[in-house]
Amino acid sequence: MTTEPSPKHWAALEESSLIWGIKTLVWIYRIFGRWAFRLILMPVVSFYFVSGGMARAASMDYLRRLRRYFPELRIGGGWWQSYRHFLAFGETLLDKIIAWMGHIDADRIDFPNRPLLLELLAQKRGAMLVSGHIGNLEICQAIANLRGHIHLNILVHTRHAEKFNRLLGGNGGSATIRLIQVTELNPAIAIELQEKIERGEFLVMVGDRVPVRGGRTVSVPFLGADAAFPQGPYLLASLLRCPVFTLFCYPRQGRYFIDLQPFAEAIRIPRAGPSRQELLKSLARRYAEQLETHCRIAPLQWFNFYPYWEAPAEEEDAP
Repeated sequence: MTTEPSPKHWAALEESSLIWGIKTLVWIYRIFGRWAFRLILMPVVSFYFVSGGMARAASMDYLRRLRRYFPELRIGGGWWQSYRHFLAFGETLLDKIIAWMGHIDADRIDFPNRPLLLELLAQKRGAMLVSGHIGNLEICQAIANLRGHIHLNILVHTRHAEKFNRLLGGNGGSATIRLIQVTELNPAIAIELQEKIERGEFLVMVGDRVPVRGGRTVSVPFLGADAAFPQGPYLLASLLRCPVFTLFCYPRQGRYFIDLQPFAEAIRIPRAGPSRQELLKSLARRYAEQLETHCRIAPLQWFNFYPYWEAPAEEEDAP
């Protein structure tokens, strides 16, 4: 029996970047450039900020937790800072369009661990890249344009995957980036992914969203309180027997920053027993610690606008 996500699950929320809306934004950018895009950005973001009560509350909850956990940031948790958080998300739409159209300026990209990826390419080894909803994963377009052809397969839960693929292909973007819908991992998809790894391609999967149909999660500390993280990336890596890296991409000081770090040469998760759950919790905790580090570096770049923790942070901590 199919279980529909609860109203507070991220999958039940309306996509803010619907296909028709993105096509309109692409048209505006192509015809009028950045200035026109930014001109319409503020009223659009303002509308979503005022009308999106759940997203606004989730934003302020995150900011309060961030303020507690990293007091040196002196970040506020009120309406103004939340509005800035929404604006930062709106700006990522422009980055998406620029990336899809292949207009990223390589001179504005900092990628200190580029040699790690080039070494994998030289060895023709595929790998899993565990990312998150921080910054803009579409900056991966720059990775795909490195020496040779790097094939990035971004595993998503959204049912709009094929529509996005057509949009990517229709706007001059790289043919080496593809979105693959994996709401449910069946044998056919597993075989397809294994073949991609064996061909030296890369799988990109986010580690900070729970599955659409629930289950298969572990609870680990994140910004001072327990939150649910998916088991999927680690179970899939164990199934595919491939090396795992973390990958985070976001703007920083007017430039784009790509952070690639080794996570595990191989993951072996037992089928059963007490060690299975402990290993999954350990892997999710390591990922959450990395995510915390990047939230500290770019506090307004983490975009999960739904109730992420079971209980909201107390409001008295907000200014």
